[in-house]
Amino acid sequence: MPALKELLGSLLKFTLMALAIALVVSLTMVTSAMSEGLLTGMSGAKSSLAADALVFQRDTYPTFERSILSASDLDEIAGTPGVASVYGVGHTYASIGSVDEPFDVRVLGLGNGTAQLPIVEGRRAEKPDEAVLDTTAGLKGIEVGGTITLTPMDAELTVVGFTEGRRYVMVPTVWVDLAAWEKLHVAALLGRAVEDSEGAPAGADMAARFAGSASVAAVELEPGVTLDDIQRELGDRYRAATPQEAADAGNGMPEMILAVNGIQGVSIVIGALLVGVFFYITTLHKTSQIAAIKAIGASNAYLYRDLLLQITVLVAVATLLGTLLALGAGAGMPPMMAFDPDPRRWAGAVLAIFGTAYIGSLFSLRSILRIDPATALGRTSA
Repeated sequence: MPALKELLGSLLKFTLMALAIALVVSLTMVTSAMSEGLLTGMSGAKSSLAADALVFQRDTYPTFERSILSASDLDEIAGTPGVASVYGVGHTYASIGSVDEPFDVRVLGLGNGTAQLPIVEGRRAEKPDEAVLDTTAGLKGIEVGGTITLTPMDAELTVVGFTEGRRYVMVPTVWVDLAAWEKLHVAALLGRAVEDSEGAPAGADMAARFAGSASVAAVELEPGVTLDDIQRELGDRYRAATPQEAADAGNGMPEMILAVNGIQGVSIVIGALLVGVFFYITTLHKTSQIAAIKAIGASNAYLYRDLLLQITVLVAVATLLGTLLALGAGAGMPPMMAFDPDPRRWAGAVLAIFGTAYIGSLFSLRSILRIDPATALGRTSA
């Protein structure tokens, strides 16, 4: 076919163009994978909670850090029409100080235990002094079977397993049961373990105030009940949202998502302009050739189909090369780097590049329509 013959006949020119598009494709895919990794690293612990909805204290949505629900709040939420079951989720700050280089973590307590966590190494926590950590903590030298010391509460926990995709605000998470979290949270608020005689009264008072509490309530809804139904029942006393909605709304996530999507959008537009301008210039250089083909009976539709075939082959080759470059870039990133390829988003980016490339071809179509076959005979139209 003429389109393929031209591609092979001008191999260097089309190779350079394919390389340029491949770099754009690679940039789009890398930013997509990094954005997915960033979203998971920032709020994977929140978005992955097994629940239909998360219920926050009034005026604290969507942050774990400020929300606190008392035992009576949890009972009230559990008794709300449409709620099938409820378990508390607790959050507190801590650092692991029992390693050569101490680092921050977030401690999360689950009222229904750690059974919902996907264990990639070891086992689930079964005792109050056991914990499951996100795999990123393993990069800090922590191993299954080891003991970690949480500060400032000076609490020791045995690491029994690792889970993945459960970081929060880009730091590793420590998962315990809710009762263990409650003690750790009280100790964190006091700034130290409350075992000495002077701290015991304050600790006892604080423990009594937080008894049976949690940061948020994870809710399973009855069949046919929607989130809006529950929110109406809860009124303005609480704020309900799906785990994914809460994850996307907190910790500066809307701004991050907007910025990353903007970068991806600009990359795709640049790719479309590259393809469109390249083939537009190529069409202008082939004016006499196109005129001659028209003069022997070729239609505008035939010429445009030929152009679309060239674009399809070129972008397909560039996409394959760009995907390999993106995977290579991801493999070369440090383990702590947020890089999480999502096949669906990559496929969407590829379709967007193809689509915008075809739209860019309309510039060339305009030139094809304006070329007069008479110019092949050395004449111009009147």
